[in-house]
Amino acid sequence: MSYAYRALSFTTFVSEYKESMPETTLFELTLPWLQATKDFMLAKNSQVIVHCLYQGVEGGRGEASALSIAWPLVHTFDHNSINDNIKTNDKNSSQVIISALTSFYSSVTAPIFFTSVTKGMLHKLLFYIDKSSQWTSMQLGAFEEGMVAQAIGEYFTYQRIFSQTDNAYQVGISDYAQYYKQRPSQLRNTLKRREKKLAKVHSYRIDIVSDIDDFPSAFIAYKAIYQQSWKGNEFSFKFIEQVCLAALVENKLRLGLLFVDNEPAAAQLWFLQSATPSGHNDEVKGNNRQRQTTASIFKLAYTPKYQQYSVGSLLSLALSEHVISQDNVASIEFGMGCEPYKKDWLTENRTRNVYQVFNPRGIYGKLVILRKLVLSRFVNRLLGK
Repeated sequence: MSYAYRALSFTTFVSEYKESMPETTLFELTLPWLQATKDFMLAKNSQVIVHCLYQGVEGGRGEASALSIAWPLVHTFDHNSINDNIKTNDKNSSQVIISALTSFYSSVTAPIFFTSVTKGMLHKLLFYIDKSSQWTSMQLGAFEEGMVAQAIGEYFTYQRIFSQTDNAYQVGISDYAQYYKQRPSQLRNTLKRREKKLAKVHSYRIDIVSDIDDFPSAFIAYKAIYQQSWKGNEFSFKFIEQVCLAALVENKLRLGLLFVDNEPAAAQLWFLQSATPSGHNDEVKGNNRQRQTTASIFKLAYTPKYQQYSVGSLLSLALSEHVISQDNVASIEFGMGCEPYKKDWLTENRTRNVYQVFNPRGIYGKLVILRKLVLSRFVNRLLGK
């Protein structure tokens, strides 16, 4: 098999491949999410480069016939003037950090797989990224255990796990009655008591917004709730708004609002994604590539004024019933974090890792390896860790 490589600006990549983007397992892996991350979440001295691996070179002329993997990565430079031209061998930058196109709003990341992919193909793309770019270190992830994480661990000699996050989830949900029965009895009883108490003292209603015409007023209510909650002001409401609007266009957003006496009291953002998982090893047979709908819980907030009624949990229950019964969701996941309350709602937990790798070819890379790896291991041995 022959391969070819191209480094594209994000603008060029979107222009060439927007209409042929593959489906993903989570909305935060889609092009609209990546676009919003680029627009609102990057440092000024950063540039997004999409590293592309093509397979099947035509006629030996260097013209790639099919895009197989596209990996949008952020190149952060040590100077403040970056344009949209690709300069992967720019000698004017002595330090470049490469990282995934992600932010603290994202719980997971992945390359974009346009075809079935093997680990060897990932090794090939990593080789091109490594050799064609000037870089000091890379921070890649968060990834679940699997082929991408294995390829990174095998290709790079100097690497470590930079951070780990938990992801609560549940799969194999067949219907709402089954899901509700699996919840702890303490949670079910608490919700019944709090709902009864709330209905006795106040009138309340729950709206689940999935229509773009209803979004402007609903988003105003969401912002009001969020700003009154323990979370305070949002880092970028523009990012939130852009990904929500993009999801609404594809019928992939469920914005839940609970009102008490017509006052916004609780809000949640859930994303839906129906996809055939991609990036399988060629040896995996087609009967394992089942289509599945996932609901991803992105944002939760409530006003302290109504905390005594568990308005956030009541809204979670209503949204769970909606996505399972009406959207035919087969799995639900909670993004990142290991907060104890998540165990009441979802039964499983997995770890996602961020990997940091270092370039030994340059002076800066050697210094980072010495400081981050060699010295830290030496200190740990002295301390008996």
